[in-house]
Amino acid sequence: MSLSENLMSLVLSFIYIGIIVLSALFLYWKLKWKGESVRKFIHILTSCWIFILVYRMDNWLCMVLGPFLFIFVNGFFVYGGYGVLLGMGDRKRDNGLIYYPISLLFLVILYIKGAISSEAILTGILIMGWGDGLAALIGSRWGTHTYKIYGKYKKSIEGTLVMFAASFLVAYFFGGLSPLYSMILAFVAICLENFTPLGFDNITVPISSALLTEVLCRL
Repeated sequence: MSLSENLMSLVLSFIYIGIIVLSALFLYWKLKWKGESVRKFIHILTSCWIFILVYRMDNWLCMVLGPFLFIFVNGFFVYGGYGVLLGMGDRKRDNGLIYYPISLLFLVILYIKGAISSEAILTGILIMGWGDGLAALIGSRWGTHTYKIYGKYKKSIEGTLVMFAASFLVAYFFGGLSPLYSMILAFVAICLENFTPLGFDNITVPISSALLTEVLCRL
């Protein structure tokens, strides 16, 4: 692809993220969605940006610029106190908005260097975006059977099963893994999501899922 095509894809990326933010504001202020639901709405849709990177970019500078800028924009959003505009106010949880683009930047660099494949980066990012996001949305709405992690963090069995199913499907369809390997990856993902506290699952889940996908693809 030419440099102009890469730049157009970068512009498209910023337009896409802008539409997501505006949509989130509409959901929170007009449709009265809860702050956590809005957070996961953003979580799910922003993960889809990885398709633009994988299929519409091949210039390394354009590829890293998006995640790099998102780190600072999200940091300004969280520490500038603007999270209240979307119903967010838990600083420890909101830090996950910063950890996510950090993970993305790390995986993009590995992808550029050829250390991981397109299947691996797609799987890692989408498991975190779709798996964790859908688990939280469905678990908060229909999760009636709960359990606690570390004695205080409440999870629902329904939400955990949703993440397992979503992770399995991502690993199978986007990672190209066998059903057995997809189940293994999905199990690792839900364990990491459950036992990594304070938003750090935005680092452990995507990076570990991507690296494990790369290993399993080579077996």
